[in-house]
Amino acid sequence: MTIAQPTSPKCFFAAWVLAWATAVYLPSLMIAALSLSPLVSAGNLLLDAFEVADEVSPAAKLTYAILFSALVVVARLGGARRGVSINVLIGVVSIALVVALLPEYWSRGFGIGLNGVRFDPFTTTIYAIGGIASGVVFSLLEAKCLARSPEHALDRSSDH
Repeated sequence: MTIAQPTSPKCFFAAWVLAWATAVYLPSLMIAALSLSPLVSAGNLLLDAFEVADEVSPAAKLTYAILFSALVVVARLGGARRGVSINVLIGVVSIALVVALLPEYWSRGFGIGLNGVRFDPFTTTIYAIGGIASGVVFSLLEAKCLARSPEHALDRSSDH
C-alpha cells in the first residue's frame, strides 16, 4: 500500500509560476549576455535580458507553461514521486517539445524564431539549461512550501 504524497494547489501553483519564470528569463539572460539577439544593446545586461524575454512570443511562453504543468500532473497520476530528477526531466522535455513543435510564425524571439534554425545546438543548449533550472526551481519551491504548509503538519508528524 502506497502512502499518498501531500499536495497543495497553492504550493503547486506558486512553484509552477516561478519555474516558468526561470524557463523564460534564465535563457533570455544567457542570450542577452552572449549577444545572440538583435535586441541586445550592450548596455545594461538585466534590461537586455528583459527585452529579450519580452520579445519571446506569448505562444512559446504559454506552451511551455502548459506542457510543464500537464507533464507534472500526468507523471504524478502515473505514480511518479516528487523529486528533482523527474521535474528536471519534465522541464527539459517540455522545452524540447516547444522548440520542436511550435510553428515558426508563433516562435518570435524563441528557437527558430530567434535565429532561423529549429535545433541550433548553441541556443537549444541554452533552452535546455533553462528547462533544467525550471525543474530544480519547481522541486525546491514546492517542497519548501509543502514543508511550511500548516495543513500538512500532520503528514510530517506521522513520518517520525
